[in-house]
Amino acid sequence: MQFQDAAKLSRSRELGQTLHHLNLNRYPHVPNPRGCKKRASVALIIRVRPTFPDTATFDTSACGLAARSDQERLNAFFAQGWVQRGDPEVLFIKRAARKGDRWTSHIAFPGGGRDPGDKDDLAASIRETREEVGMDLEADHCLNVGNLSERVVTAWLGKTPLMVLCPFVFLHMRVDTEPLALQPAEVHSAHWVSLRALTSPYLNSYIRSDVSQPFGRSDSDFIRTLIRLLFGQVLIKGIDLVPTESVYCNSGADLLPSGPRVSTVASGLLSFLSSARTTWENPSQQLILWGLTLGIMSDFLRILPSCDPSKLWAWPTLSHVDHQFSIWLFTLAYRKQKLREIESSYPAKDTMIGGPSGPGELDHTTFTTFQARSRKEVQDSALLEMLGGYYDRARAAVYLTLLLRIGTGCLLTAWGARELRNRRSQKL
Repeated sequence: MQFQDAAKLSRSRELGQTLHHLNLNRYPHVPNPRGCKKRASVALIIRVRPTFPDTATFDTSACGLAARSDQERLNAFFAQGWVQRGDPEVLFIKRAARKGDRWTSHIAFPGGGRDPGDKDDLAASIRETREEVGMDLEADHCLNVGNLSERVVTAWLGKTPLMVLCPFVFLHMRVDTEPLALQPAEVHSAHWVSLRALTSPYLNSYIRSDVSQPFGRSDSDFIRTLIRLLFGQVLIKGIDLVPTESVYCNSGADLLPSGPRVSTVASGLLSFLSSARTTWENPSQQLILWGLTLGIMSDFLRILPSCDPSKLWAWPTLSHVDHQFSIWLFTLAYRKQKLREIESSYPAKDTMIGGPSGPGELDHTTFTTFQARSRKEVQDSALLEMLGGYYDRARAAVYLTLLLRIGTGCLLTAWGARELRNRRSQKL
């Protein structure tokens, strides 16, 4: 029991240090690339759930907006006993299933595109959160801690810039607020998930993305089917979410499966070759965190000294074995180089536990050095230097595999034609 209490205290101290750091060190603005005007903002909202027998209380005089600085509010909040013994959680939403939506039914953070009337990217995240889940991030019990690195979101294989995504971090200091009010046109459900669950290696998963999705504007089912046959599916690393609390949209129209489950090999193959654009449109499917949202979450977890977010992520690949092998071979040296760069950004293991301030807490110099290294790596990833180089090599590998397929097909065709001529000449 004492070990569990010490672990909770350590997590609380780590989270407090990290939020202090984010509040004092804002990530720089990333301008839109040429030809891309869209910007979007999301809100990474953190709260602390009290553990039995503690009861959560909100001290307005110590933690509220009453002429106190952000640092004073953070200090007062994390000084409370129930917070130190509590369990930090993050809010995720499952987007509503909508045809034509690139991110239909994905796990995401509340947020959306910036409107002309928004003062800045932060205002866009606050407005979108209020519209989607009914949470007022400007309330007395909410604190805009800071932001994470902005990143340019691109289309499949990193070719075309779609928008600049701006993540903001908020601390929600109450757990006794009114239930979330979900916008049915935007949100299917909302889920609070413990930070402990997000770092558990036993919840690692993957998702199969429809490789023909970038060609979804085409009305030709034949073209999309041909693309699936040539490339297979995209395999992307994910995390199974285990919520501590969930809220579902009260419309109830899409809570039940819309069709039968795939139960045979033949029906599974038919489903794969059909014109369905994604494989995750059924809202009753398991909750899997992946893609952009996993990348943002990894950026935050990277700043927690005891977390190694590299274990939460894997390089995307294709499901066909020949594509997998060529991508693995072409990107091997690049992946090793990037992993060495990531590992070098972490402090030594013996600096992560213990310290002059207490169990699980880093001294100021070590923590500042670690955060500076983490900020550099995160900023690099925001500029797509990591995935951009990987996608360039993966593209070359896929093209080579297709050429090898064509060459092998031509050789087999020539061999078959020759054998057929030989047999005909022997009969004559």
